[in-house]
Amino acid sequence: MMIVIEASCADEPKAPTTESEVAKRAREELQVCMDHVAPMKLQHAETGAVIERVPNPVLRFGAPMFGNHHGALWVWGKRGRPAAELEMAQQGNDGFWHHACHCTTDAPIKLTMPTGQVWTPKSNSLTFKPLPGALVPAETPFARMRQMKAFVQKVTAHQLWTWQFGDGLRHELRMLPTPVHRYDDADQQLIDGALFIVAQGTNPEATLFHEAVKPIDSPKPIWQFAVGQTSLAENVVFYEDQEIHHGRAANLEVAVLPTSTYWRLLTKIEEPKAQGAK
Repeated sequence: MMIVIEASCADEPKAPTTESEVAKRAREELQVCMDHVAPMKLQHAETGAVIERVPNPVLRFGAPMFGNHHGALWVWGKRGRPAAELEMAQQGNDGFWHHACHCTTDAPIKLTMPTGQVWTPKSNSLTFKPLPGALVPAETPFARMRQMKAFVQKVTAHQLWTWQFGDGLRHELRMLPTPVHRYDDADQQLIDGALFIVAQGTNPEATLFHEAVKPIDSPKPIWQFAVGQTSLAENVVFYEDQEIHHGRAANLEVAVLPTSTYWRLLTKIEEPKAQGAK
């Protein structure tokens, strides 16, 4: 797998010149993405039970730094905390799509790709921590969402491009203010949860899980959070100017292994020919 970080101006695809061209490209790339994701199958690795995918992408995003292409973020797990995430985006006009899979469950899972490749992550890198100084979760879903949005308003982040082919520079990120997915699971004492995006523009660089839970050893529910990986970069997250997460840059030699928690692969996807084309 080769990841291209920089390209000469001559190699860069031309940006669309009108809004209609942008919309057309977005629709076409989304359809290619949906057709590719449809046959993917995520299962519990031991029982074989199928883990359902949320039908539509939870986020559609633009990637202006990589040729103005469009991508999508998918999650598996209709109930409770998602079991896995998949970020998928094209780079260049050669038909290759970058995939980044991230395991977000302690359960053993197996994802079978349309190409026959199988992902069997050996661990879950999410580390949940209590939110410092947080109020007790509110009684109603509406009030809890208001609390969650107040939380993300105090979150800032940046990333360092320190992986093998990165430029080493610091790049500022932003929190998207509205969650892309909401969930709960009474059996796991998970009262309420939401998935927020840490982005560069709209391109997801990390995912932030914010949850109201009832720990066994706590008399009252608490808020907890964790940060998931959707990029190669070293991501640093702050809450009220206090560092709450510092994720290491991905090691490409490890990231391409299908047993990695964060798995990257490059897939050639042939786009359907236009009707009447030869």
